[in-house]
Amino acid sequence: MMVGHLRGIVIGLTLVPSLALAQRGVMPGGSMGTGGVGRRGPGSIAREPGIAVPKLVNAVNLLVENRQVLALTDTQFVRIIAIKRALDSTNAPQMRKLDSIQHLFKGGSLVFGNPSPERRDSLVQARGAILDTQGTVRDNIAASRERAFALLSSPQSAKARELEDKAEKAIADAEKEKEKGRGRGG
Repeated sequence: MMVGHLRGIVIGLTLVPSLALAQRGVMPGGSMGTGGVGRRGPGSIAREPGIAVPKLVNAVNLLVENRQVLALTDTQFVRIIAIKRALDSTNAPQMRKLDSIQHLFKGGSLVFGNPSPERRDSLVQARGAILDTQGTVRDNIAASRERAFALLSSPQSAKARELEDKAEKAIADAEKEKEKGRGRGG
């Protein structure tokens, strides 16, 4: 009698997770039932994208990442690392603020219906805060960039400017692609 009772409990405990997964539409093996990856399934609501924080080019990070390409000496590299660390410490509070704003408005609003006046006001304030904060970050990067570029030779400086231009172009191209996707309803 005791063995039969334990067997019933074990069978029940093994079936409960399977039933729970079946209710969610997730089947063993990773298939997602009708939802699928990247598709709206039952219960998910289309939302506008949240607030996006535009990316910035950090020339000091580019110097560190491209040490071999720029043929930085050990002395140059050590000094640039010191500048990078100071810049990272200076920008840390602003970057946390940007992350917090982005996280707060991550979900966006519902696609159908108009946002409430309060929601519109908060979005305007958030966008303003992002612009102000990014302005501070941009100023900090510019000052550190000048100090770092002062350590470079003429050929190194020219190559570093090329890398910086290439990074800025990549960010601009990514933004254009993102805008194209939004224009198609994606």
